[in-house]
Amino acid sequence: MHDAPVTHRGSSTPARFGLRILTLIAVVGLPLGCGDDSASTGSTSGPVAGPSTPDPVDQPASTEVVDIWTPAALGEVATLKARLARAGDPNALDPTFGVSALEWAADFGRVDAMKVILEAGGDPDVRSLERGTPLIGAAFFGRPECVTLLLEAGADPQAMNKDGTTPLDALDVPWEFTGGVIEFLEIPLDREALEAGRRACRPLLEAALK
Repeated sequence: MHDAPVTHRGSSTPARFGLRILTLIAVVGLPLGCGDDSASTGSTSGPVAGPSTPDPVDQPASTEVVDIWTPAALGEVATLKARLARAGDPNALDPTFGVSALEWAADFGRVDAMKVILEAGGDPDVRSLERGTPLIGAAFFGRPECVTLLLEAGADPQAMNKDGTTPLDALDVPWEFTGGVIEFLEIPLDREALEAGRRACRPLLEAALK
């Protein structure tokens, strides 16, 4: 990664974002990440404190990994645009957790960041290493605006991750699990807001399936 992902909340680094995905995979096969085993390196859960950041001084520019995942998750549009211009591939998966920038943005409800990524050529169905899609993550976190944007961009409402979880299935993951993920990631989202968001997502997904 070009810059070690960090959030404005100190402990919520990209690394923690990735841990969330690992937890989701282990418990419900959701991923905020779900992707291709052959997916390209460099993407959303890029926000991690763990991975070391390539030093452009010591490495050739051609091998530099530009962190587009952290600004996507944080909704830092100006930074995201600048880094996308350098990174070249808006669908790259973060090298540590294998999640796309579009999925990270969807998970955190960053609609403006999602638009920037899509305009840069982002694939609405980009797969994570666990074959998850941005739409699954958006549904899981109850992000109706993100769901709408992805569906309008052509996202597949029937897409499944490697465990067979669809966006509709993601709406039914119990709070007992979801709440733990939200708390661990320090996402500003309480149960009432999550459930209201999921209720708003359901008709959108059901209509897309007709």
